[in-house]
Amino acid sequence: MITQAASAASVPDSSLKAGDSSITVGFSEEVPQAFRTLVENWVHDAADAVMTVYGRYPVKQVMIRVEVGLGGHGVSSGRTFDGRLIKVRMASDVTRAILRSDWILTHEMFHLGFPDTEANWIGEGLSTYLEPLARARAGQLGADEVWGSMMDGFPKGLPAAGDMGLDKTPTWGRTYWGGALFWLLADVEIRQKSGNRKSLDDTLRAILVEGGTGSENWPEEKIFRRGDAAIGMPILEELHERLGAHPETTDLAAFWAQLGVSRKGRAVVFNEDAPLAAIRRALTSGKAGH
Repeated sequence: MITQAASAASVPDSSLKAGDSSITVGFSEEVPQAFRTLVENWVHDAADAVMTVYGRYPVKQVMIRVEVGLGGHGVSSGRTFDGRLIKVRMASDVTRAILRSDWILTHEMFHLGFPDTEANWIGEGLSTYLEPLARARAGQLGADEVWGSMMDGFPKGLPAAGDMGLDKTPTWGRTYWGGALFWLLADVEIRQKSGNRKSLDDTLRAILVEGGTGSENWPEEKIFRRGDAAIGMPILEELHERLGAHPETTDLAAFWAQLGVSRKGRAVVFNEDAPLAAIRRALTSGKAGH
């Protein structure tokens, strides 16, 4: 769990702990204590979510720089630098409800624990995929919210006319949602072939143990090879061979049916008798076979 480290009231930065890691939160201007507390709780939530995947906070130290009152509403943007610094912009009138619904900081924190690579869809897709799952595991989102967002988002990642594989189609939809679909397909296949005993979490933790943080730059082949070694199956490498160079599409309707996810009006409905229902439940609970 995240605990707040003691700090003097006169110190402008907030010092937080995430397990054995230190998170420093700096502000672009003086802010009221109530605002500072809102931001600290927001950081707590994002760190808690990320640790459900990595098993720990991915780096020993990180600086989160909060640019306050630059227009817009809520949290307007975020970016991670060299696996050591996250910059976010937010309005000065944010509320607890707004920050509880924010996905940006959790997305950026996932970049801390994964190496940069030339193929941008790999890291951006991973953060896009993991963010809602991790927030659900931490009790911050309902499973219906997770799958509703995926059903809405993944069609944006499918190849359009004239697209090539993920490695050669750097559009927004293919980078974020096409990349996320790659990781969902990989996660489900890992769980299927291991009897739901292994998951994408195992591959990511192995990459992190080997030093694959956001301050490193790895070739994509190294990422997939190391991840596959952790599960003892060439799933990532073979999936990349299919989707990296070729515009392979996915029958999402059939895939959702296998997982037991559908919509009734705007509501998300689960079929617990679907072939992959146990895997679907494990994805949002973090518990194999749950």
